[in-house]
Amino acid sequence: MTKSDKQESLSSEEGTRRRSFLGSPLLHFIVLGSLLFFGESFFASPSPEMVIRFSPSDISALEQGWLERNGQAPDPELLQALIDSEIRDELLLHQARSFGWHLTDGIVQRRLLQNQRFLEEDESVSDEELLERAFEQEMDKTDLVVRRRLLERMRLLIAAGVRANPPGDPELEAYLAANPAVFRRPDRVGLSHVFLSRDTRMDNLPADSLALAEKLRSEDIPPEQANEWGDPFLLSHHIPLSSESSIGRQYGPQFAARALELPVGSWSDPIPSSYGSHIVWVHERSPSELPALGEIRKRVENEWLREREQKALTDHTEALRARAEIILPALPGS
Repeated sequence: MTKSDKQESLSSEEGTRRRSFLGSPLLHFIVLGSLLFFGESFFASPSPEMVIRFSPSDISALEQGWLERNGQAPDPELLQALIDSEIRDELLLHQARSFGWHLTDGIVQRRLLQNQRFLEEDESVSDEELLERAFEQEMDKTDLVVRRRLLERMRLLIAAGVRANPPGDPELEAYLAANPAVFRRPDRVGLSHVFLSRDTRMDNLPADSLALAEKLRSEDIPPEQANEWGDPFLLSHHIPLSSESSIGRQYGPQFAARALELPVGSWSDPIPSSYGSHIVWVHERSPSELPALGEIRKRVENEWLREREQKALTDHTEALRARAEIILPALPGS
């Protein structure tokens, strides 16, 4: 047999062995098993980073708390909102603990020590031992002050990420244009008034008020000289440019509504308030307007930041929730 014949024979035997191996049941089993293993690993849901479990008693506590604060039990929609809020808090608390804040935060440490000192009869026990006992009892997970402190730090951390990139004028201009109702100045008036006391004049108040209004008009008495004809008043007789709501907080809503309707530069008919009766002179009026950004830039920036911080907090907790397992009992009516 020539050399070339030997090579051809060896190649033929190698090809036969390769075809035999590729067609063997053992190889098929190995390949199929590998595909199933890696395929299951690829498509299987990842293990949750945290598990948050609510018991029926937890849900009852939320319902009872709402009932005590508001005098009625929450309806199903409101109860679900309360549960969602509690879930968000638990997600943030879990992350705060993963940062180790419950072990290092000064306010948390002082609170846990204070609680344990109250419970501990032996005054010689060291702070380290007391903290260890507090953590053994999981007081850091149940104490309301500790929970609030950790939640506050998480919210501040998320807000800091927003405030690290403050908006420029183009963003604020766009925000102002998109939210005119938030920043529009309402109608405002500046006025003076003469006061007649209900307590002093009693049944004579209506007649005295009409007579004084007529006197002020007929004698053309200017506002600066008119108070001598009225009664003493604890609040100011002059109100600078103010909105209806601002005036209403001091003088009452009825007085404020009437004052915004008066013309400029004349004495009004008597206007009642909870104090008595007022004859009003409007000095100036400023109609509703949307200020320029330069006038209210800080206010617009604060609103922009507040809105972005809320969105960042929502996005953050939703991302945490996507990586968590939430276990809830069956709710009534579900």
